[in-house]
Amino acid sequence: MNTIKHVFLKGNENFLDHTKSVALYGKIYWRKSDKKLNVGDIVYLFMSGKGHYQIRYKLEVTNTSVPRQDEKCWLAPFVPDNDCFEFTPVAAMYEGEELGYNELESIGISRYVQYSILNNEQINIIDKYFE
Repeated sequence: MNTIKHVFLKGNENFLDHTKSVALYGKIYWRKSDKKLNVGDIVYLFMSGKGHYQIRYKLEVTNTSVPRQDEKCWLAPFVPDNDCFEFTPVAAMYEGEELGYNELESIGISRYVQYSILNNEQINIIDKYFE
């Protein structure tokens, strides 16, 4: 049995409108690249662009191999992909002022990292904002 991983991902809103994807589809689609995620894993999505620059979503991996369905949400040219992750929000979008670069660096998450597996201390601190 796999243990649930909690990971940090960074999404650039100059390419894709993740908020619109959640509003239209109730999901966010994510290309796999070298990420090893399983159904049930938790993803904290840090959104950069549009003035956010902070973690905005707590998501669960609900599928590990689906075709990308978010063409209407792309700001850059759409890149079709038939083998994506599907993430579903498990909490409302965070709209506070915390969880930005400074707060995350204070708990050991570099502002330059794109993907990171989180430890229990980091999870406990971030989760307080999604209760």
